Amino acid sequence: MSHTIGAITARSSAATSPITVASTVVAADETVLVVMLKTNGATDRAGGALTYGSQTMTQAGTTQKAVTTPEASAELWYLVNPTVGSATLTIPNTGSLTVFYQIVRAKAPAGGASQFSATWGTNATSTNPSCGSGVLPSGGNIVFAIVAGGHQDMTLISAQTGTIIYETDDGTTGSAAQYLIVDTPVPQGQAMSWTHATSEDWGAVAAAFSERPAVSFNNYLAVNVGEGMGTTDRIR
Repeated sequence: MSHTIGAITARSSAATSPITVASTVVAADETVLVVMLKTNGATDRAGGALTYGSQTMTQAGTTQKAVTTPEASAELWYLVNPTVGSATLTIPNTGSLTVFYQIVRAKAPAGGASQFSATWGTNATSTNPSCGSGVLPSGGNIVFAIVAGGHQDMTLISAQTGTIIYETDDGTTGSAAQYLIVDTPVPQGQAMSWTHATSEDWGAVAAAFSERPAVSFNNYLAVNVGEGMGTTDRIR
């Protein structure tokens, strides 16, 4: 079974050190918490990992921005099966840069849990930004992707792989995010891209999450029956 999208909060920005977002509530059935960041300028956001209450979030891949004269960078952070309840999301920002943040949640199938599946990303200066593609070995995934860069006309995107979370002109820069529900495995690699005719600098990153399988015991038992001898038998 597939994941479904959960709550999508309003995108916002700040330049404080750190950035804190109070009372981020994760419902009992929301098993993936994703925070997508766009930082303005050629300098990466500094200060380390994001936290949600007492839990440390994990970065999907690396920060992505164009190699030559980047105008913004993209990051994606996640927490699977977060503690239910209210907590404060903290985004370190020791350089006091302008950081735009988007919080999104997803739900595993009823009664299930989630696990990280894959991440991929790339950067360039070109038309049609893309995260590249990543192999999804199992079905039931939800994929999140963000692009950030010099496309201040980001609202002119004519198509994207999945469903729009936002496509925003931030003035001299722009950013977009989307999600895609993938029911079946994609061994050839799942692409995440945006169709945009303007050539600009950009960085993009994606991450996928699948259902965590139920815990199973090793179904073989080994027994030592004497020196130099042993046997294994299937547990029935």
